[in-house]
Amino acid sequence: PLFVLFASTQAAIHLRIVGTYPAVIITYLTFALPFATWLLVSYLGSIPMDLEEAALCDGATRLQTLRLIIVPLALPGMVVALVFAFLTGWNDVLFASVLTSPETRTLAVQLQAFSSSQEGGALPLYGQLMGAAIVSAIPVVILYMVFQRYLIGGLTAGGVKG
Repeated sequence: PLFVLFASTQAAIHLRIVGTYPAVIITYLTFALPFATWLLVSYLGSIPMDLEEAALCDGATRLQTLRLIIVPLALPGMVVALVFAFLTGWNDVLFASVLTSPETRTLAVQLQAFSSSQEGGALPLYGQLMGAAIVSAIPVVILYMVFQRYLIGGLTAGGVKG
C-alpha cells in the first residue's frame, strides 16, 4: 500500500495537489478510515440485536431505533475510533513531510524542522523546542479530557464477554 501511495504521488504532482492540505487529508483518510471501520465493525457486532428488535416491537421506527438505541450504545466505540484516527494524523511525520510544502506543514513536521533549523550547525534551542512540544500536546490532552469516559468505556467493552 505504501508503494501505491508513493507511486500515486507522481499523479498528485501532475495534478498540483502536493504541498496542499487536500493531499494530506486524502492520505490520512486512506489510513484512518479502514482502521476505524475495522474497529467499529467489531464493536457494533457486540451490540445485541434483541435491543433493536425490542424497540421495533414497541413501535419505534428504524430511524428512532438508530438514534435512541444504537448510537448511544455505539458512542464509546465511535469515540475510540475518532481518537485513534486523530492521533494517527496528529503524530505522523513521514507522509506529511513528503506531501507538504513549507507553507502547509503540519505541527509534527514543523516541530521536526524547528529542532534542526539552527544556522551554522549550532545546537537546537532545546528550551524553545520543549515549549513548542508542550503547546502541541495541549489539544491532545483536551481531547482526552473531553472524551475520557467514552474512551474508558470503549476500550474496556471489548474485553468483557457478556
